[in-house]
Amino acid sequence: MYLASATSRPLADPVLASIDSALGFDWQWFLATTNKPITASVLVFAYHALAFQMPFVLLILAVTNQGERALEFVALLAVASVFTGAMMALAPAEGAYAYFKPAPGQFSNFTTDAGMWHHQVLMALRSGEPFDLIMAKGTGLVTFPSFHTALGLAVVYAARTIRPLFIVLATVNAAMIVATLPEGGHHLIDIIAGVVIGIFSIIAVKMPSYVRGKADGVARSAVGSDADH
Repeated sequence: MYLASATSRPLADPVLASIDSALGFDWQWFLATTNKPITASVLVFAYHALAFQMPFVLLILAVTNQGERALEFVALLAVASVFTGAMMALAPAEGAYAYFKPAPGQFSNFTTDAGMWHHQVLMALRSGEPFDLIMAKGTGLVTFPSFHTALGLAVVYAARTIRPLFIVLATVNAAMIVATLPEGGHHLIDIIAGVVIGIFSIIAVKMPSYVRGKADGVARSAVGSDADH
C-alpha cells in the first residue's frame, strides 16, 4: 500500500466527492450531524476497536481448535489487502478532511487528527523524494476503497461460527463502518467500494473449497456408480 501511494496520478477526491453528491450524500452535513459528544465517542471507539479485533479473533479461533477457520481468516486478510492495494493505485485519494477542509470546531468531538493521520506520509510518498519506511511507525494510507470496511466484514465473517462473538462484532463493526466517514475521513463511495472488496475477498477465499467440495462430490458419485455395476 505504501508502493501504491507513491504515485503522481491525480488525486481522485473531486471525483469521489462528486459521486457522493450524485448519490445524495453530503459529507459535511454528516460530519456536523455526528459531531455530538455521545455519538462521536461511540463512533471513535468503534473505529479504533478494529485494530484489536483482528488478533483477538485469530486467538479465539486458535483456542477453540478452529485451525482451518483461522487460516481462512489470514487468507481473507491477505486477499483483501491485494484487492485494496490495486484499487488505491488506480484511484489515489487524500480523504474527505483534506478535500473539504472543515474547521476544527466542526469535528471537535472526534480525535484531533481525525482522517488526517496519514496525510503527511501520503504527501511525502507522492512527492517522489527519498522516503524511509519504518514499520514500527507505519500508518494506514488507504482512502479509496475503505480498508477498514473490508476488514470489518472479514472479522465478522471469521467469527460466524461463534454466535455470541459474532453478534458483538457485527454490532461494533456496523458502528465502525459508520465511523469511517467522520473519524476515518472517508467518502461514502469509499465505504461502498470497501463492501465490494470484502464480499469479493470472501468469494475468492471460499471458491477453492467450493470447487474442491464439488470435485469430491463428483468423485464419490462416480465411485458409487461403479460399485452399483
